[in-house]
Amino acid sequence: LESVFRMYENYRAAIHKYMLKLVHFFKLETQSEERSVLLNQLGVVEGKEVVADLKATLEEEKLKNSTFYLNIISELWDYIKPAIEAFTPEFKMILDEDANFVLLADTALQKLPMEALPINKIGNVKQFTRDFSIQTFYHRMLSYANSKANENGAPAETKKGTKTPVGSARGERVRNPLEKRLVPDKVALIPPVVDSNNFKYIVNDDSGAKCGNLSMTTEVAEMLKSTQAKTARWSGTVITNSQCSPVEVQQILHSSSGFMYCGLGKISGLISSELLTCLNLTDSHMHIISDKVTSNHSFRHETKADQGKAKEILALETSLHLAGILYLNGSVLTLINSDETNSDGNVKFLSSLIKTAVEGDCSMGSALYLTRFPPPPDAAPPQPSTPVGKGKAKPAKAKSDPGQDANAQVNVEIKMPETLDPDIFNMAAFGVPFVTLGDPLPNQGKK
Repeated sequence: LESVFRMYENYRAAIHKYMLKLVHFFKLETQSEERSVLLNQLGVVEGKEVVADLKATLEEEKLKNSTFYLNIISELWDYIKPAIEAFTPEFKMILDEDANFVLLADTALQKLPMEALPINKIGNVKQFTRDFSIQTFYHRMLSYANSKANENGAPAETKKGTKTPVGSARGERVRNPLEKRLVPDKVALIPPVVDSNNFKYIVNDDSGAKCGNLSMTTEVAEMLKSTQAKTARWSGTVITNSQCSPVEVQQILHSSSGFMYCGLGKISGLISSELLTCLNLTDSHMHIISDKVTSNHSFRHETKADQGKAKEILALETSLHLAGILYLNGSVLTLINSDETNSDGNVKFLSSLIKTAVEGDCSMGSALYLTRFPPPPDAAPPQPSTPVGKGKAKPAKAKSDPGQDANAQVNVEIKMPETLDPDIFNMAAFGVPFVTLGDPLPNQGKK
């Protein structure tokens, strides 16, 4: 496992160098006055076809990094494969129906790009997320379910100054006040729904040198226009060069039902981890952090912002720790980029994700899967992957073959693909996969 960590750190260093070269390349295309300086930084000599040659060199370097990424995932899969194969007898339960796969790993493994593992080849896995433990996953479900129960007239918590009974009428001790308001076994009957009427976003674009062929601001605007059936009431803030106060970011996060960030650098460049830990996000259930876009400005801004910060603070600004902070503050589902990325690939993936969730009327977990693995044009539309509520008919299961042995071992062979695109696996999902965008549940009052 140590070798995998070393390989991944070397890969991230290579990606950082590649992104800086890509920024200089786009700057070279648009600014002729600094041509000699840029060519020197890129390590190339002036010539007639210097731009075309440099573009070909960058394509080769990108392919080399993709091969390096594939080798990392192969090594990681060899390490994890024995643990996954131990559940082979249980895989027969997910061969006929769409399944949700939640990977619970320790902190060390969480630092690695587990989204690219061939787990999606097991049966009909259509939603793949990760979480820190079974307790955190259960807590996400319970916190959302109880917030909806309170809105619909469930007994409120005891006010200060009143006596709280230590046991029930039978003399049983009540260890958790939440247990008096909601039966834990019925948590899954309340599918998490993010109120589309109160969804907010921030787009952080670069006003200086070109950092891609696409404009993040334009692409997000076109995405919202094409999905206005559900996103017409989304409210957002478009900023340039990270010019946004931390107080404004706090207000947006605290007052929204869901939040999306698309832009330059780390989101910690807009709001520090110390301020983020103070937020109460119990009414903000989903957070899409499509950050780490490298540009000339983001590199200078983050280098200056990180000066003087303690190592402990810098450690809290990694994707893994930010996902943990958002969970502690109340997030049910967090989607966050793991590594540096380019502007074009980042905004195209995010736009496709939101369009798939809205147009397909499916959960965010299914939308993430379909964005990574688009179905053929003639394929049937995706079916909702949320749990079936009380009083609703469950979908009919496929009839099993009576001549088939129910206890027979299922032969599920999982193979690594020949190629991998790191861009489609850069966004990691933490939490409950079947979160959907929709209207809030009506307040029915106390019963």
